[in-house]
Amino acid sequence: HLFGEGVTVMGDRIFQLTWVSHTGFIYSVDGLQKIGTFSYSMEGWGITHDDKYLIMSDGTEFLYFLDPKDLMITHRICVTYSDKPVRLLNELEYIEGRVFANIWQKDHIAVIDPKTGNVTDWINLSGLYLQQTGEPQPEVLNGIAYDTNDGKLYITGKLWKKVFEIEVVPGIFVKTHRPNLH
Repeated sequence: HLFGEGVTVMGDRIFQLTWVSHTGFIYSVDGLQKIGTFSYSMEGWGITHDDKYLIMSDGTEFLYFLDPKDLMITHRICVTYSDKPVRLLNELEYIEGRVFANIWQKDHIAVIDPKTGNVTDWINLSGLYLQQTGEPQPEVLNGIAYDTNDGKLYITGKLWKKVFEIEVVPGIFVKTHRPNLH
């Protein structure tokens, strides 16, 4: 009866969001025991952390910063590109001082400065699934994971049969124009 939507590990706790139930769960890393719940007023789409705050998306143009001790929102930022809001922020991953966010139903990942909300770069993953598998993409890009131990970035999507390890190089950034996000 609950639709799990986002997960992040911070310290010795795992935080999980549900999509429309306004309920989050906290588990212990050691043993995966449920140790608590928390509530939020918006939908839960994605969650990550920067070692100080939990950072949450709700499908709007906002990122919410939560205190991991009491799970209260301390502040929010509006994500923009060229002074226009970037909506449908979904899956999140914090990587080396930036928040990476996939945009729901698009093949681009926004690289966001968490201090200002400005999108500093776009990662264009159009055609990734088809190029690597020869098959049409079954669903949308919807998974970002970063291994801090070796610096590897992994991408997947809903109903994808594969997870891809990618290397972000300047040639795949879309800097000269705003991707079609509408």
